[in-house]
Amino acid sequence: MWMVNSNENSKNLKFRKTETSEIDEVVIKWFRSAREKSIPISSVLLQENAREVGRTLGLDRFKASNGWLEKFRTRQNISFKSIYGEEKSVEPNHVTDWVEKLKSMCQGYDIKNIFNAGETGLFYRILPDKALCLKGEKCSGGKISKKSLTILLCCNMLGEFETPLVTGKA
Repeated sequence: MWMVNSNENSKNLKFRKTETSEIDEVVIKWFRSAREKSIPISSVLLQENAREVGRTLGLDRFKASNGWLEKFRTRQNISFKSIYGEEKSVEPNHVTDWVEKLKSMCQGYDIKNIFNAGETGLFYRILPDKALCLKGEKCSGGKISKKSLTILLCCNMLGEFETPLVTGKA
C-alpha cells in the first residue's frame, strides 16, 4: 500500500510504501472506535495494541517504537492533549432511577435540612503545565508545587450555604 504524507505543515508531499500500513489501518480503526466511546488512549496503550496487531499479522520484527508512534501520530493527525472532565460518564436511565430514589429518601425532611456537600482541591503557587513556545525553542518550566488545600463546600435545597471547611497545611 502506498501512503501519502498528509502533514499539513509539510511543504512537499512524499509518496512511499510503508511496511506497517496494514498495522496502521487496524490500529487507527481501533483508536477511532475507542475514542467514539470516550475511552482515553495513552501512548503506551496505543503502542501495545500496535505490537499485538503486528504479532497477529506475522510481523515479528515490528516493535511499535517511540519513533513509530510519533510518525503514526503525524500520519493520522493525532495530537496529545490533557483530559478534562468526565463527559458521558453516566447512563441516562441511571439518572432517572436515582432521581426517583432520592425523592423517596427525602420524604419527611424539611428542605432547609437537606444538604449537598462536595470536596475540591485548591492548588496554589503552581505553574501552568502547558505553554506556548516558538518552534525550535526549548520549553521548560520550574519546579512543580504540590501545595494544596482541600475545601468542603455545602449548601441546602434553599440555596443557603454553610461556611466552607478548609483543610490542609498552613
